[in-house]
Amino acid sequence: MKRGFTNIFATTGLSLILLSIIATFYRAEFLFVKTVFQVLLLNVVVHLILLLMYKIEIKYLAAEAALEIILTVAVSLLFGAVFNWYTSTPLFVLVLMSMAIYVISIVLNILHMRQEANEINELIQIIKKEQ
Repeated sequence: MKRGFTNIFATTGLSLILLSIIATFYRAEFLFVKTVFQVLLLNVVVHLILLLMYKIEIKYLAAEAALEIILTVAVSLLFGAVFNWYTSTPLFVLVLMSMAIYVISIVLNILHMRQEANEINELIQIIKKEQ
């Protein structure tokens, strides 16, 4: 549960940073506060959908990754339509941004798992030395 909240807030922060970078390229001067909450809601929904998807056993890793990307982009596009994001953000930018956030999240998860594996290995080595 705690890790889920951490992931939601991490992807929300990542989304807002990426959105701010893109907005800077479009010479935007501000970001609405309501957008922050909309992005948070988007990330909550995406994480809930991915959590439900993880309950389904998918045999092929590539198919699972493709489905995750498709779902992430689809939810982003739906939220774009609901919250009228297309007036300020082009469709292709939203798609690319969704895909970039997904890829960056995967990379961060891999780095985190590597760190945890190293910590576990260090603990195993300590236990072996004590015996």
